[in-house]
Amino acid sequence: MSEKIALVSCSGLSPLGLVVRAATVELALDEDNIVAACITEYSAQPNQCSPILNDANVVSISGCEDDCTSVILEEKGIDVVKNIPAEKIVKEFDLNPNDAARLDEDGELAVKKLKEVILKELKDL
Repeated sequence: MSEKIALVSCSGLSPLGLVVRAATVELALDEDNIVAACITEYSAQPNQCSPILNDANVVSISGCEDDCTSVILEEKGIDVVKNIPAEKIVKEFDLNPNDAARLDEDGELAVKKLKEVILKELKDL
């Protein structure tokens, strides 16, 4: 996992959206080769994406089955090398984030587990 990786995460207004954003931002702060990218920026730009995605393996982190993140990136012509489904992960580990505005104890547990799973998934890139 030495190449640059851009994590583009769900920005949904749900507890899971908050968990996904927190996990990706924390990973970008912790890991030198990871950057967190804003899906809202990409959806707002008519025909371009930020240069932050240049020369990076783009990984989308979806919050639900709609997978808006990957859909938006694909519409912009961005090659998504991997999608990590956060909803599936929290269900698999019986985690229950329940606040869309603040990370409570359940939300923090979900962030921690999601970060672990994302890092494991990134090793395969």
